[in-house]
Amino acid sequence: RRLIQAVAIKGYKMPTPIQDRVIPHVINGSDLVGIASTGTGKTAAFLIPLINKIILNSREQLLIITPTRELAIQIDQEFKFFTKTMRMFSVCCVGGMGISRQISDLRYNYSAVIGTPGRLKDLIARRIINLSKFNTIVLDEADRMVDIGFINDIKYFISLLSQSRQSLFFSATISSRVKEILNAFVKNPVTVSVQKQATAENI
Repeated sequence: RRLIQAVAIKGYKMPTPIQDRVIPHVINGSDLVGIASTGTGKTAAFLIPLINKIILNSREQLLIITPTRELAIQIDQEFKFFTKTMRMFSVCCVGGMGISRQISDLRYNYSAVIGTPGRLKDLIARRIINLSKFNTIVLDEADRMVDIGFINDIKYFISLLSQSRQSLFFSATISSRVKEILNAFVKNPVTVSVQKQATAENI
């Protein structure tokens, strides 16, 4: 109910095409490939059902990996908005901000970690984050991660993940290099593609 209230306060009346098509599959626990650009409403498309998943099981831990610090901060702010009346705690792990504060935050009982590859790799090396403990993983804007040069980091992260997990993969395009990550990351995924025309209407 509190999540429904938060969605209403946010001003959402009708789901965007990607929200309409992604949310039921995430609730069902399916792995998912979402082909969608920025501005389609994809952040809420995965955050709303995943917050619901944490409400139903407080032991759930969510990891969201993004290519840029700006996107990680934006997703973290959205998470905090939807969960502000709930006992949920997220940690934003990005470069350009003090790592000691992030390390101390990670000692609390968090529900979600939202971060960029460089900082996550550093925290894994320091044994502050153990990727095998996360049972829900989101790779957001995977094509941009490949473009920036994070492909080997992402492959490394995938090798450390638990085999029993729900994996959500979002990318605007699927090149052969993006497909390399995709094939290692998801199992029997549902694919949802939102065309560019739908994007323009919903920005």
